[in-house]
Amino acid sequence: MDTLASFRSRSEAIRLHNALSMKRIATTLINMPSAFKVGCGLSVVFPSSKRNEVNLLIQSLGLNSFIGFFVK
Repeated sequence: MDTLASFRSRSEAIRLHNALSMKRIATTLINMPSAFKVGCGLSVVFPSSKRNEVNLLIQSLGLNSFIGFFVK
């Protein structure tokens, strides 16, 4: 199962995606489904098993536009 991390800032979504890639965590950038009507339109997809690690990374990078997690 995958989890989406949604952001209000496209640049912060890209920063998280790049940071996850550097840590060799499988990640993909996708367009957020318009039905959600939240954020900048980009979401970072990653394995749900990495959610705690991703949450810590979001905090350590100071990604203040983070909205929340959604299970895909």
